[in-house]
Amino acid sequence: MELLIKTAAVCVPAALIAGALKKDSPVMSMLIALAAVCVITFSALGAVREISAFVGDVAEEAGVSNAVLAALLKTVGIALIARVASDLCRDAGLGAAASACELAGTAGALYAALPLMRGVFRMIRELLWTS
Repeated sequence: MELLIKTAAVCVPAALIAGALKKDSPVMSMLIALAAVCVITFSALGAVREISAFVGDVAEEAGVSNAVLAALLKTVGIALIARVASDLCRDAGLGAAASACELAGTAGALYAALPLMRGVFRMIRELLWTS
């Protein structure tokens, strides 16, 4: 709840100011939006740490390896970063750059998930050949 209030306290004024400045000074508008994103991201790091620790505890109890968990968390992180970057580009009127961010994020997430995919294919192959 506290994080949501902090986020709203940063986002609403930043959006109003950026919206007011967008016509006369698009660069300042973009810088305000970027600053708001940075402040909110750093505010959310505490929650992300707690969530990461919880997921680690659950994975440990379930017997999931650290390599699988690391790949999963990297994939989620890449997706979130790509989403924010593409939204900032789109807000700046750079649709092509936004699409490029999304493409790079997709490629990065797939690359980070390769160990998971290899493990799944290995398990399928073992199931098929041992049956």
